[in-house]
Amino acid sequence: MFDTQDQDNRRAGARGLTRNNHGAPARRLRRTAIGAVCAAAVALPLAGAATAQAATSAPHTLTSSWTSLALTNGWHDFGNGTAAPAVTNISGIVHLRGAIATAGTNAEAFILPVGDRPATEVNVPVDLSGATAGELDILPSGVVDVIYEQTWSDAQSQTSLDGATFATSGSSFTKLTPQNGWTNYGPPYASATVRSISGIVHLRGAIKTSGTDSLAFTLPAGFRPNHLVYVPVTQCSANNGRLEIYPNGHVFVDTEGGTWSNAQCLTSLDGAWFAKSASLYTPLTLQNGWASYGSGTTSPAVRKISGIVHLQGAMHASGTNPQAFTLPTGFRPSHEVIVPVDMDLANKGHLVIFPNGVVSVFAEGNISSNASSFTSLDGVSFAP
Repeated sequence: MFDTQDQDNRRAGARGLTRNNHGAPARRLRRTAIGAVCAAAVALPLAGAATAQAATSAPHTLTSSWTSLALTNGWHDFGNGTAAPAVTNISGIVHLRGAIATAGTNAEAFILPVGDRPATEVNVPVDLSGATAGELDILPSGVVDVIYEQTWSDAQSQTSLDGATFATSGSSFTKLTPQNGWTNYGPPYASATVRSISGIVHLRGAIKTSGTDSLAFTLPAGFRPNHLVYVPVTQCSANNGRLEIYPNGHVFVDTEGGTWSNAQCLTSLDGAWFAKSASLYTPLTLQNGWASYGSGTTSPAVRKISGIVHLQGAMHASGTNPQAFTLPTGFRPSHEVIVPVDMDLANKGHLVIFPNGVVSVFAEGNISSNASSFTSLDGVSFAP
């Protein structure tokens, strides 16, 4: 089961819920490609049968046009059933899709079209080979570099763009006030802000701290979820982290691996989003020993907004089958999708989603217990 060690009684009392905490390594690397060897082994979790609850809705069918991305410096389409790399902009939020690979050592993979470039530098989490952590470092010039957490070969073998999102500017965003020693990171990154679009709350900017309190800020009332959510984020050196967001608006920063300096150095809010409620979501039927996690989280569910499929909720498993559920027909992709997810103790994992709707869960490093103990679907989106 999910290891809910309470590392801060004051915080737990304030929320009336238990939580877990983490840490991670140090500096972030930018644009330093390094040659390497092969691919990382795919990590694998577990699975099981159960039911989900949520709200209901018919799939929203508004679609958006996609622009193909021209890859550079030896990068090429990954293929193997995945989509070709492409980009779209929906209400000021840029969405990426597809998967890429390279045999080279240049981290610069492509340049975004003018209308899809951010006003400031952004770092967004992406999935690399073997469910390892990576990030896209995106400049206002549109240059996009792939940064890896572990080895360059992870990025070379496969870098998935599925689920990567960011805001082009701070227009219509509301300022957030960091607390407890947390501050805005400052240039070249945006200050911490928040915006709600069609029931989805999007975060923007980057923060840091020299302290040890993981309560980073409190969301204004209109941006708070009605359930507990766990959202993956990228931290220093492309290390994996997450935001733990409570109905009272408290947002805690967790780090993978027990090294708090990763969060202190830089925690990017870009690409982080969550649904305020389960309203208009279609419940997912879990299978093969998978069940809703509970403990303040909502049950797994799905919704399509402006042509993008959004997942939410949390689950765990009693068995070893990675097939957790099958998406209803209207929510299935036309290609294989690989998206990062948050797991037990802020560990990294990913979902592999097939055109027949089958969704399998895999954990980084073959640590099956991370997936079976806790897998969050919050912050997971993809283009069908």
